Amino acid sequence: MTDTLLLVIIALLTVNVLFVGVYIVLVLKEVRQTVLKLNRILDSFSAISNAIATPIAQAPGVVSAIVEGIKAAKSIQEVMSGKKEDKQSGTTL
Repeated sequence: MTDTLLLVIIALLTVNVLFVGVYIVLVLKEVRQTVLKLNRILDSFSAISNAIATPIAQAPGVVSAIVEGIKAAKSIQEVMSGKKEDKQSGTTL
């Protein structure tokens, strides 16, 4: 009687361990899929942030070029107005 009870308990424990093992494999498979999805999302986010960061990084250069262009235009305007005044007064530079 004790031997059969021991065999039944061992058989039940074996089946239980088998089910737990299968369940762990399924959970790990889902975790792997989730990590892969998260990796794709992070890759997309990285591409989007790079696409946004590149124009923003170039913006100060564009702004400084515009400022320098305005300064150059003002300098040219000052030189031209100075020559006009000199022509009107009869003297040249």
